[in-house]
Amino acid sequence: MQQIVNWYRKFLEGADRELYGRLAKGQAPHTLVVSCSDSRIVPEVIFSANPGELFVLRNVGNICRLDDPSVACAIEYAVNHLKVGSIVVLAHSDCGAVKAVEHKEHLDSRGLIEWLGEECFDGCDLECAIKASGIRQFERVAAHPAVKAAVQEGKLEVGLFFFDLATLCLARYNGRDWEKIC
Repeated sequence: MQQIVNWYRKFLEGADRELYGRLAKGQAPHTLVVSCSDSRIVPEVIFSANPGELFVLRNVGNICRLDDPSVACAIEYAVNHLKVGSIVVLAHSDCGAVKAVEHKEHLDSRGLIEWLGEECFDGCDLECAIKASGIRQFERVAAHPAVKAAVQEGKLEVGLFFFDLATLCLARYNGRDWEKIC
């Protein structure tokens, strides 16, 4: 716990108090990012975002199950109340959730079974399976009624990205193929 306190003190030394003063009055993020809980994936760092710019939903495997209240609620709040202009589903290399889905014996707790048990491993290798999972999550988000309505009104765009930890390369899914941005 002392390390956490030390990190906080370091944060406090360099904190932009003016920015946080403005943020204390409310938030107006431009993007909802659905990301994995993996400690190596930090959307704010990857996208060079300041506090207040991203509304981030993180969970194991960046799963977008609309029947889960925490997922549905975050999407609805971001679209209907925060009026974000974009939603990004962020998949990443070496995803432990997709690895666990390939080897169902790794789903060794009630929580993992309930969360990942219905997911599938599609693809010839791990990267293909991760990208296939990303596409499924992207399609789930795009199917949410609030998202569909905002997209049809031209107020929202939805995208899917894949971040490679080893190369730091980002790729964007265009509906058919993956286009490298790096």
